Amino acid sequence: MRTDPRPEPVTPLRPPPPSGPRAGRVRPRRSRRYAAAAMALALLSGGAGCTMVPTSGGPRLAEEDSGGDTLSQPYVRMIASPPKKDALPEDVVKGFQSAMASFDDSSLAVARKYLTPASATRWNPWRQTKVYDEGKIASLTGMDALKDAPQATVTLKGTAVATIDSEGRYTPATGTTEELFTLVRVQNQWRIDSPPDARLLSADDLDRAYRPIDLCYPPATLAAGLVVDRVWVPIEPSRGVAESRIRRLLAGPTTAIREAVTSAFPAGTDLNQITVEGDTVVVDFTPAVESVSADRLEEMKAQLAWTLGDLVTGRTVEIRVNGERFGESGLRFKPADYSTYDPDVLTGSAQGYYMQGGKLFRAKDKGGDLVAGPAGEQTTPFTAPAVSGESQPRVAALVNGNGVYVADMIQGHQWQRWIAGKKMTPPSWDRYRAVWSAETARSGDTRVWRAVEGRATRVQIPKELQQADITALRVSRDGARVAAVVDDGKGTSVVIGTIVRSGEQVTIDDLRTLVGPRDEQKIDGIAWQNAAELLVLSEGKGGQKLVTWSIMEGMVVTRPEAAITLDAQAKISSIAAAPDHVLAGADGGEVLTYIMEKRDWTTIAKDGAVQPAYPLG
Repeated sequence: MRTDPRPEPVTPLRPPPPSGPRAGRVRPRRSRRYAAAAMALALLSGGAGCTMVPTSGGPRLAEEDSGGDTLSQPYVRMIASPPKKDALPEDVVKGFQSAMASFDDSSLAVARKYLTPASATRWNPWRQTKVYDEGKIASLTGMDALKDAPQATVTLKGTAVATIDSEGRYTPATGTTEELFTLVRVQNQWRIDSPPDARLLSADDLDRAYRPIDLCYPPATLAAGLVVDRVWVPIEPSRGVAESRIRRLLAGPTTAIREAVTSAFPAGTDLNQITVEGDTVVVDFTPAVESVSADRLEEMKAQLAWTLGDLVTGRTVEIRVNGERFGESGLRFKPADYSTYDPDVLTGSAQGYYMQGGKLFRAKDKGGDLVAGPAGEQTTPFTAPAVSGESQPRVAALVNGNGVYVADMIQGHQWQRWIAGKKMTPPSWDRYRAVWSAETARSGDTRVWRAVEGRATRVQIPKELQQADITALRVSRDGARVAAVVDDGKGTSVVIGTIVRSGEQVTIDDLRTLVGPRDEQKIDGIAWQNAAELLVLSEGKGGQKLVTWSIMEGMVVTRPEAAITLDAQAKISSIAAAPDHVLAGADGGEVLTYIMEKRDWTTIAKDGAVQPAYPLG
């Protein structure tokens, strides 16, 4: 166990190429402007190889490659160099900044050599990371004044990109950043006496030094399934990818989601090591893991399988305790057996639906089939259908402007009102069989409702939501978050909140703005793509845009297939989404489908087809 004051570092190396249920998750990338030398290191064990490091010259980059094993991934890291003799203040700051870009303990020791003894003791690089772009380092002390000056001042100026806190939460930043360094002489050598209590990284340094990972935790309600908590973690060369993920998982969720989730791992569980024996990944924990209760054992295995993700695809995982078998019979499992815990809930092959002629249809490649029950009839007019995720699905819809009604897709069933209200948003289902909708009863009194089996309860919401007009509300399929389109009189915004459940009381907490109000831009629709990404349809001077946002990082997803191009001739009025698929209702009575991988729109229904939907949308 560590005894130093910094938090336990949580440091995976580069994930493998995307595949499987979490393929293609957001991976911000910028063009790399460096040349790297090929090195080799077995990253799983952290010490099974060695790296040739140059012994002279300035900071350099080393690229390490351990072959095709998904548990041993390549990465690029900064090799730190100590300050040169008689270095000028500006060069000292440049050297310090370069040394900060590496996360192994030896490089941090080198970074402290650029500081005075007192500031080296105080400096805490683990508290926060500030990311900037286009940074410039300039001395504010003239060359003529340096000769006899007792101190000097240097600035680092750049464009702010983001901050990453001690938990690994990524927050985009805007504007400029300016850091002031005061240097004094130590044994006639310039040293920094006032370093920022943070790590300063350029955008390219971030690309090399950090990786986003998805941690998976069971919901606090102990219901089936997992919830994603994405964090950014620094690379530490002494650890492998798998070890870094598990250690960060054991450290617990971030404060943003902490009240909504739990962990099946018993308190005090620590990781000893990870080894590979043939096609088996052996995860060796301390004895505390043996105290897991029998009813939480499956959740613990699911957490492990989904957090390791592609690293263990096609393998067997075995849990051991201090090198010995877990329990009397051991504990071995196939990660594929835990597909039902998928945080995305839906797969890419989810059934789509749409309305036509006042009836609900199941979508096919061309056209569709009527659903059974009242939603497939014209006896009661309804709009804005939402489909549940049960094996025998239900439909929730707005009926006669008199609230949210629900009906089974079974012949002979009738609509039943679950939520009463006049001005309701289109309903949305979560995986707990609950229907959600927002109601603007009167100005300044917006309400959010949640109904289960016909019983509606009011959800506690922040004051800023109560005072705004909610025009759309979508609960995430994992039931952990809500996305809402709000109009505060200054424009439309998209906000994200965490759902906290405590007995019968449900609260929306930790409200954050994902897309702020912009001049002449209107939010036309939102749809959950998966557990971590939200589609936002907007319209402005340049026409309509359909953009994929990473809701935990608050930024646009930049992978190529997430860049959705809309047909300039087709105005989109509504959207629905599932992992890797989009359905869109276009003015003129068409429903289109878009497959992310193919990046192409196809018409599946015409002649008055409207209001597409996916289950749990």
